[in-house]
Amino acid sequence: MMYHRKIGAADVFNIVEMIGPTHDPKMLYPALSPAKFAEIAPQLTPAHYRPEVGKLVIGIQIWVVRLGKEVIVIDTGVGNGKPRGLARFDRLNTLVPSWLAAAGAAPDQVTQVINTHLHGDHVGWNTTADGSGWAAMFPNARYWMPRKDYAHWHRKFLETQGIGETEAFVDAINPLVEAGRVEFYDEGLEFAPGLSARNAFGHTPGMMRVDLESEGEKGVFCADIFHSPLQILCPDINTVIDVEQDVARNTRHAFLAEMAQTGALVMPCHFGAPHCGRIARTQEGYAFVPEGA
Repeated sequence: MMYHRKIGAADVFNIVEMIGPTHDPKMLYPALSPAKFAEIAPQLTPAHYRPEVGKLVIGIQIWVVRLGKEVIVIDTGVGNGKPRGLARFDRLNTLVPSWLAAAGAAPDQVTQVINTHLHGDHVGWNTTADGSGWAAMFPNARYWMPRKDYAHWHRKFLETQGIGETEAFVDAINPLVEAGRVEFYDEGLEFAPGLSARNAFGHTPGMMRVDLESEGEKGVFCADIFHSPLQILCPDINTVIDVEQDVARNTRHAFLAEMAQTGALVMPCHFGAPHCGRIARTQEGYAFVPEGA
């Protein structure tokens, strides 16, 4: 699935690699009490929670920005044919390449690939099988990885040798690093005029967000600051997989306050339809206002 919108002069597409009711709220958010979840569940239904099966709706998205001569992919999903321990990610066979081409981001058209962090569901289409191993999916692109996040996960990879949470290093990260295709980035890097990196640490120690400003309009590709609008309603609640829990919580609170003030379009990687929106202040705290609602 592919969706399109404009932010100033930029064409922005989100490619939905997969989506569905997949996560038990108690598993993903163990600190959230059943009573509190029952209170907010109606605000999440049906786009972000399906009470029929008791599962949160979680998507995997790839964002594309076409701005001037630049064609930029932000996070690359799970990827096809990748051996993965999680069954729903294992050896996918999706139409993502065709959807990317329809967005004007066919492999040879892409000029930059930005990974916001190095979890396996954000790096998969970095590479594709070439018959003898894993080669760059986007042969003409500069590949960007967050310096701090790479340092953290590379240490973990050396300990685990690609078992478990570092499995994507084997086929989506190391082949590019070894081929000299990766450039590491820090806060402040401007990938294109109006498109720049900012720290968003916590979910992983080096996670970044990517801010877009064009012709007076603003949008933020906010990676995994949130996995669900549940965390906008309850910003103190972290996921079970947030590496630095206190840092993630502080990042989320600061981000919500900033977005409520600026009115920027917030573009996460995992929300249900319509997959992006804006942040509004309420008497209780914050609300998510879906784009187009």
